Amino acid sequence: MLIISLFFSCQFKPVYMSKNTGVKLCSIKVDEERKSAELYEISFKKELESILCTKIINGPNYYLKWDIKKTYRELIKSESNTTKRYEETLIINFSIYHIKNESLIYSDKVSVKGAYNILEEEIISTLASKKSVELQIAIIGARLTLDKIHLFMLKDENSKL
Repeated sequence: MLIISLFFSCQFKPVYMSKNTGVKLCSIKVDEERKSAELYEISFKKELESILCTKIINGPNYYLKWDIKKTYRELIKSESNTTKRYEETLIINFSIYHIKNESLIYSDKVSVKGAYNILEEEIISTLASKKSVELQIAIIGARLTLDKIHLFMLKDENSKL
């Protein structure tokens, strides 16, 4: 409680509470996922839309294009070959464009990792672990994407966005 009161006494104000930032974030339309999208891609898009803006606006001024690449890497393999551990990585490339003139405003990349075990005898728990990690890193990826947009807006308060 003391720390929070110190922040507010020194005029600390989170970025997302800024009226300017909120209006700008609400004017970003997130591009649709592809027709054959995986569940993690849908999860990423829905999470990003929900954290960008919670209120209805007249029309967007910007659109955010995104693409996700997924890779796997084996981390551990047991001697008996019954247990393996894999790391899953989502690399999210995103770009923000102005709708009227289609000019690029900001482009960046986010990388998110998660790991899960594969147990040969427990198929259901392995699938559950894999899907859980996949969805969680998609949600974390959406939040990191928003953080990067916030930082861009802070860095250049007079930015095109």
